[in-house]
Parts: sequence; structure tokens; C-alpha cells
Amino acid sequence: MHDVEEPSKDELSHMAMLLEGDSPADQDALAEHYRSLIQKSLEHWAAGKATDDDARWISWMLEKHLLTNSANLTPKLHELTEEYRFTDMRIAAPKVFHGMADLDAGYNFPVLPAGDATHPGKVVQRGFLRLLTGGQDGFHVFGSGRREIADLIASPSNPLTSRVMANRIWLYVFGRGIVPTADNFGTYGERPSNPELLDYLASTFVQNGWSIKKQIRALVLSQTFQQSSKPSAESLTTDPQDRLLSHYPVHRIEGESIRDAILRVSGRLSPAMYGPSVQPHREEPKDYRKLHQGPLDGDGRRSVYIKVTRHEGSRFLETFDFPNPTVARGNRDTTNVPTQALALLNDSFVIQQAGVWADRLIAQEAPTVESRLDTMFRGALGRLPDDAERARFSGLTKELASLHKTAPEKLMTSHDVWTDVAHAIFNLKEFIYLR
Repeated sequence: MHDVEEPSKDELSHMAMLLEGDSPADQDALAEHYRSLIQKSLEHWAAGKATDDDARWISWMLEKHLLTNSANLTPKLHELTEEYRFTDMRIAAPKVFHGMADLDAGYNFPVLPAGDATHPGKVVQRGFLRLLTGGQDGFHVFGSGRREIADLIASPSNPLTSRVMANRIWLYVFGRGIVPTADNFGTYGERPSNPELLDYLASTFVQNGWSIKKQIRALVLSQTFQQSSKPSAESLTTDPQDRLLSHYPVHRIEGESIRDAILRVSGRLSPAMYGPSVQPHREEPKDYRKLHQGPLDGDGRRSVYIKVTRHEGSRFLETFDFPNPTVARGNRDTTNVPTQALALLNDSFVIQQAGVWADRLIAQEAPTVESRLDTMFRGALGRLPDDAERARFSGLTKELASLHKTAPEKLMTSHDVWTDVAHAIFNLKEFIYLR
């Protein structure tokens, strides 16, 4: 409870020991007083009875090189002492963390015309958006009123919060919100494509205890989610932009999902939950800026565990429109630029995981090329290849074997050939688009 910006100061209780007994008559007596005090501290330390004040005196003597504790140490004890000192030097200095608490009755604040604090205007009672409080002018509360504002925001009688959340859940499931401008439900935002549907989803969301899981479950079990992504001739006429979801909207999955899908198909994805974040892989780590190097595959952990930094995040995720961590965004940008195709072709992570997948396929010992291709398509795309695709990839496999100078009898065990085939499947549009 020190009202200062820096850490609290050390107490001076160890100096009180100097005031014990009679006052010294001269400098010699004062020096003897100091010697006696330090001698007692050393005796207490040797007996294992030293107090914090004794430790302060001994520490001061060591800092001033007036006392040494390493002259008669054994080699092993000297090594342990040096290790302790090195560890102690690396401990960061204490920091002050600011916090807030409602400790008093609070107060209302005046309006500051033109932001001028030297000429305050009329005092205004604390309040909230009057549209959401039934026209009430303010709060009559004890404290700051933050708790009351939070209760109003999350109140079942507040339609805005539930509508915004229901719209965002719909956005994540279908790739487009009922209100396209997820961050703006106001005058300058776009109108909802189906207001009645939005109200229904908002009300059921509240009735189900604000459960995001139940809301997602209801959406993915709906006929709307399960319909084909191929538009009919009628829908192209009545709903050309698919705003009414006459067919499922094809959209690219997020960068995190692309990375996780690659790990899942290769067999490297770790199911472990919780734990510390993993540093992203960096071509040029800068330890002095705390931009440390992480493993190329992130130890197989899901993308949600990749550490996000404002200075430099994961280049792979940023290529696929990972949002700026300094700005809150409801809608992610979804671009289709050449760097994304180049990343899937040349990124070291993608190439590495293609090799991991190839090794796993070789270990499974498929009887034929076609059966292995069936396994690869089912694992990566959730379906079997059609006849044309099977023939085309079989021809690709033979061509790759020729390029790598692989004998026919070694085709099924060639790491290079099947790494290239796996890499080709990672580059299929169907792998990164949801339909």
C-alpha cells in the first residue's frame, strides 16, 4: 500500500540495532558498536537464527567487500555458490501492477467543454446508454457503477448484446453475418438480411443460458448448414449474392484452421490442451526484442497456443489474414493473393509436414498406389477421389518417380515421391476452402 510509482522502499528496522545501549562517546566507541553489532549478526547466521535485519547487515558487508564467504569453501560448495549467485542475478526486478477496486462511494464528474479540464462545466450523474435503460438518467449506486453497467450489458432485457453475439456466432459458422458489418449495428452499418432470424437466434441464445456451444450445435445441425454449396438456377436469380443463404456459401477457412488441418492430416497435431504458449517460428529471431525462436511445427500444438506478439507474429498465419492483435475486429479480412499460394508451395512448415505425412503413409504399407491415394484423399478432403482424379494423381506419382530416379519396386517406399504427392494435395483449393 505504498502510494508511489516504483516498488516499495526497504524498511530501516536493521538500523534500530544501532540505537540499543548507551550512546558512543567518540568514534572509537562508535566503531566498536558497529563491530559488535556485525559480530552478533554473523553469530546468529552461523547458528541458523539470523533475522532479516541480520541478513541486511551481512549482505551490506559482502557488497562492500568487507566480508567474504568463499575463502574456505570446498570446490563443490564453491560451484554451488557461484550457481546460486548467477541465478540470483537473472531474477527480474519486482514490478508494480496497477489494479482497480470500488473502495468508496464514487463521485459524478463534470462535463469538460472542448476537453478543457481547467474550466469544468455542469456535473453529470453517472449513467449508461439511455436507450438500454428505459430512459433512466443515471445510476443511484454505491461505487463506480461498473458492476451495474456490466449487469445491463449482459441483461436478458438488453437486445443488443445477444443480437451481436448471435450474429458473430452465425458469422463464424457460415462465413458471413446476418448483419454483414459485425462491428457496426448502428446507422452506418448494413441492415440485417433476415431481422426475424436474428431476433430468434438472439432470444434462444439467452434462453439457453448464453451458451455458445449450444448455439453452434443448433446451427451446424440445421438444414441451412447442411445444404449443398452448388447454387440452383432459381437461387442465382432470386438470391444472386447468397445473402439469404439459398445455398451454403463457399469460403476459405482461417489461417489457424489451415495450419491445424495440415498438422492433423500429417499426424503431427497434438491433442494436448492448456499449458504455456509456443513461440512462433521466425526466420530471424531477435532475443533482445523478446522475439524468440519457436519450433517449425510448434511442437504440433494447435494454433490457438501459438504466442501472439504485436511486434512480429507467425508469418504463415499472417499470410492467411491473421488479424492485427492491436485492434478488435468482428469481421476478418478474407483475401486471395499470390503470397498465399506461394506460402503453400514454398513455406518450410508445409514442406516439413508433407514429409511427416509421407513417412506415416510409407509406414502403413499400402498395397497399391491407388489405395494410398484413396487414403490421402479421405484424410485430407474427407472424400475419395473420382476416377479422373485418381488417374491424374497416379500419373503424377509415376512422373515424380521418374524425376527422383526411383525404381518401380521402390516407389511405395520413396520418401521424396510421397512427400511431393502430399505437398500437391496440401495445395488443392478444396483443402483450404469450405463448401
